[in-house]
Amino acid sequence: MTTTPSIIWFTAHKCASVYATEILQKLAHDLGMTYVNYEGGLWEAGQSLGKLFSGDGPEKINNMFKTTGHIYEPFRQYYPIPEMEKYKVILMLSAPRNVLTSLYFSIAYSQSIPESQKTQIELAREDARKKNIDDLVIQRYPWLRKNYAQYKKYLFNKKNILLLKYEDMVTDFADGLNEILKHLQMKPSEQLIKELVNGAKFEVEKNIYSHKRQVKPGDHRRKLQVKTIKQLNLEFKDVLKIYGWSTYKLQEKNELFKLTLERAREKLDNFKLLL
Repeated sequence: MTTTPSIIWFTAHKCASVYATEILQKLAHDLGMTYVNYEGGLWEAGQSLGKLFSGDGPEKINNMFKTTGHIYEPFRQYYPIPEMEKYKVILMLSAPRNVLTSLYFSIAYSQSIPESQKTQIELAREDARKKNIDDLVIQRYPWLRKNYAQYKKYLFNKKNILLLKYEDMVTDFADGLNEILKHLQMKPSEQLIKELVNGAKFEVEKNIYSHKRQVKPGDHRRKLQVKTIKQLNLEFKDVLKIYGWSTYKLQEKNELFKLTLERAREKLDNFKLLL
């Protein structure tokens, strides 16, 4: 059995977690490691990994995780996995404003519906379609803020943890992949590297029913009201700063002013069309 340190990939919803799953599965196959998807498998069955951590005791959890030879999914929230310092850990997040924007379209239109979750998801979809995007974003941001805060508390500033920005992976996937492999201290086959780089096509999909609807950064500026963006900037201030998503105050003020002006011009143009 391989003594290679196991890999844990943490992320959040709407941060290319499905694509990360494909990368990890191919990496596991190429390196002779075992890929495990606890969170996804339990969700498909209508169960929760979080409940195992909170209710079933440490012995069962300890038996679920091995410190060598395994690659563990992408987890979409923080879990206190035992002996995490022995793992190679990756945390990839996207700017929370873009996550919440994408989340609206996922909940309202594109999220897959397994039979075990059918009633719950259909009710959430019905509720989301009754709201405008800003209402749902304001409703959901405390949940995402808690998730990001836990990552900040438990995973930041640790030697065995690589912090990645989703936006960097989109703009330069080859460089991002190289950074991942350097952190993991692994050398997969040249054939796999070529396959992954050539297969990384981050194209915009305008169809609201598509799961990969919008992958380019900055979609929140096109979809959210200025006052909503201002509130999210305030609520996620610490995370935006640490990850490098925030801009200087003057620059941010100018950007929001330009956005307000653009929206006003759009309304004026629409009004002229009605005359």
